[in-house]
Amino acid sequence: MTSSIVREIGNAVKKAARNRGKGWYTPHMAAAASAVARRFDLVDAVIEVRDARIPLASEYPLYRQRCPSKPWIIALNKMDLADRSRVNEWSKYFQQRDYISYPVNSHNKDNVKEFLNFLQSQVRALNKDNSGQTRVLMIVGIPNVGKSALANSLHQIGRISALERGKFRYATVSPHPGETTDIISLKARSIKDCLVGEEVLAQYFLAILTLGSEYKKWTTAGKGCLYSDQKTDDSSGLESAGKGRKHSLTDHTQDFIVHDVRQSLSKAITSYDGDLQNEKELTELIAMQFTALEEAFHIPGGLGDEGRSVVASKVLNLYRTGRLGHYSLDNPAFIE
Repeated sequence: MTSSIVREIGNAVKKAARNRGKGWYTPHMAAAASAVARRFDLVDAVIEVRDARIPLASEYPLYRQRCPSKPWIIALNKMDLADRSRVNEWSKYFQQRDYISYPVNSHNKDNVKEFLNFLQSQVRALNKDNSGQTRVLMIVGIPNVGKSALANSLHQIGRISALERGKFRYATVSPHPGETTDIISLKARSIKDCLVGEEVLAQYFLAILTLGSEYKKWTTAGKGCLYSDQKTDDSSGLESAGKGRKHSLTDHTQDFIVHDVRQSLSKAITSYDGDLQNEKELTELIAMQFTALEEAFHIPGGLGDEGRSVVASKVLNLYRTGRLGHYSLDNPAFIE
């Protein structure tokens, strides 16, 4: 994928975030990070959760610097939303540097169970000299990489396994993000995950989509197919939308609306004859996509900025849930 313009937009997003009155790293979070660091001596290994789409940008190097001697496991969470081939590249990148990494989807029970088995094998390696010793692992990471979701899933799977063996032990973990107890309660609260505004982020995503190749799968997979690896035709999608679920034109998560969104974006890109390497023309196309998406999302006309805001919110939701493809924004090939 051509990356120069995408990097420019990304830098603009980061600059805008830095210029906001309040950044994401608040005094509460600084205090929490310090408290976590003080407890490193009490744990046997550390699980650092990162976003699989941005393994480099979601790193928090301060943790590693304060705890260089502990076994360090990098959990690449949200692997289901990332480009699969790029996730494999990152796994090789970490392996070449003697880092332990494991891609995981915290919302997939089978995958979490595999990850738990992997962690248990790591613990067994630590217990070679003392098999009866209890080992303590700590989960750390920057905000919004899915620490709480992963902790809750591990807790649930481990709890079921312990019940089956009659050895039920668990730490108290709240199912609500930002409200967990014990050491993870040091996370004061969930932060706003948008520092620059949803419309800017939506424009950034549409630039990545436009300059990439993911949208081409929507046109080659067959009419009405929502995913390249699924066999779903247009009629079955509409039929399933009407079964057991109220048919609503305002619910953008329904299959037939996702299909319309994909087709609108694909048509806008393929029919545009401008130079996408030109920032001005790329911006022009993104504006056209916003207009097309208002119709695809069945947003009433004449709303102006409010309509664009609704489009941005719905586009970002579909992106975050993987309905608009899989993307990786960090590339190990660019690391010097």
